Amino acid sequence: MSASGMGQTDWTGTWHGATEAYPEGQLGHGWNVTFIIGPYPMTDETCTIWNNLYVDEGSGATAAVQWINDILVSSFKFNGVFAVATMRIRGDTLEEEIIIADDKPAAENILVSMRAQSINLKKMKRITT
Repeated sequence: MSASGMGQTDWTGTWHGATEAYPEGQLGHGWNVTFIIGPYPMTDETCTIWNNLYVDEGSGATAAVQWINDILVSSFKFNGVFAVATMRIRGDTLEEEIIIADDKPAAENILVSMRAQSINLKKMKRITT
């Protein structure tokens, strides 16, 4: 995350909320989630702390994140699914939305449709700064 993108809103702190998963009954519904976001910008140009304390995607993997129009955007593949995650602050709420779809290989100049499996929504409030 760059200093220029993150300087406008203070995301630093510990955030807590619950996951809503749709359609109802999907994995993750009702799970409590805590995010810990460290201070930024880092003076030595290193990464800051960004911990998600409710799920382990496995093997300590990291996903690339882009800052686009005041929204953090990350897309990744894991265990046969393709996911797009967005995170933003609205007022005093940190919101995350993850759309999970089937993962299919693409072919040049051919549209490949992928069925959406679920949408996970999280609305979190800051519990510490």
